[in-house]
Amino acid sequence: MQLNISIIQLVTICAVVNGFIFAFLLLEKKENRFANRFLSITLICMCLTFTPYMLDPSIWNQYRWLAWLPFSLSYWIGPSFYFYVHTLTNPSFRFNKRHLWHFAPIILNYIHSIFHGIFPGNVTPWHWFHFVAELFESASIISIMIYMVLSFKRVKRYRQQLLNNVSNMNEIDLHWVKKTIVVIICSFMLIFIFLWVSSAISGKLFFYQWNEYKAAILVLYACMLYWLSIHGYRQTQTLKLIKPEDVPLSIPDKESAKTIEQLHLAMTQEKLFRNPELSLTSLSKAVGISERSISETLNGHLNKNFYQFVNEYRVKDVQEKLMNPENSHLKILSLAFDAGFNSKATFNRLFKGYTGLTPKEFKIQKLG
Repeated sequence: MQLNISIIQLVTICAVVNGFIFAFLLLEKKENRFANRFLSITLICMCLTFTPYMLDPSIWNQYRWLAWLPFSLSYWIGPSFYFYVHTLTNPSFRFNKRHLWHFAPIILNYIHSIFHGIFPGNVTPWHWFHFVAELFESASIISIMIYMVLSFKRVKRYRQQLLNNVSNMNEIDLHWVKKTIVVIICSFMLIFIFLWVSSAISGKLFFYQWNEYKAAILVLYACMLYWLSIHGYRQTQTLKLIKPEDVPLSIPDKESAKTIEQLHLAMTQEKLFRNPELSLTSLSKAVGISERSISETLNGHLNKNFYQFVNEYRVKDVQEKLMNPENSHLKILSLAFDAGFNSKATFNRLFKGYTGLTPKEFKIQKLG
């Protein structure tokens, strides 16, 4: 039997092969080891779920036993990605038996597979049953959307906690995860709207429209597989963060003033802000004040989070050096890195946010 493979199918096959390779590479990666297991499951489920759509339909009629293979795993894509995000944002999280119910709807995938495993593709008795089976399988999209929304909320909370724990968020802020979720949600919404309009015009049922626009959907899916695989593998180890307590500490004004003074001395004299890895934990150890006391003092008395507090000193340090004619021969970026920044984009954004000028504009204005 001769196989006719289109360019779209070839691109998707390459994406699936890439997805399988990265799924197994992730299992060997040391950083985020436990979280990567869930991302590996996500990639494998995506690869297997879309494999049938890449092949010629005649293959499934000739080899009926293929219907019994675990291709339909779309109901696992949402929960596996959610637990990946859950574990990234909370490294101490551990999956246990009470979480298994999230993966139970997989049975809805196999109603359709079992039907075609029993009856050949050209024989479809019980049309109403086949219709319901396809409807259940298509409903996995709703499951994916729900878990994407839950994942988005977790990333948002995590990013807020980062501001109270670290002075540099680059590479651990999960910005790529947030973008992934937004793209998936927006893409599904646009596809839904487009298919509903097409259904209304053609008079065909909603999920029968998928086959007519399969090429566009496969390309979108291939891009998403590449994105998840590469960014997931590049993700550095996330941190175990100190979560804010529900009940804030009642720190007396004298004690908070003393804490602020100690923090100021640590920044101005010891120049702790120049450490790009400075965190709430390391600062706490350096000044001998509890993490919660520092956090409550900064938020309650200075109205700043830890990220803002440290980076203000970094910006001021760069400002002072830019105003010194002796530093005119030095590159601005080198001054930024010496001050504790580890990202050019973050430095430029924060510098302009605090001064109203770009670093270059500030230098020209002060030195002429």
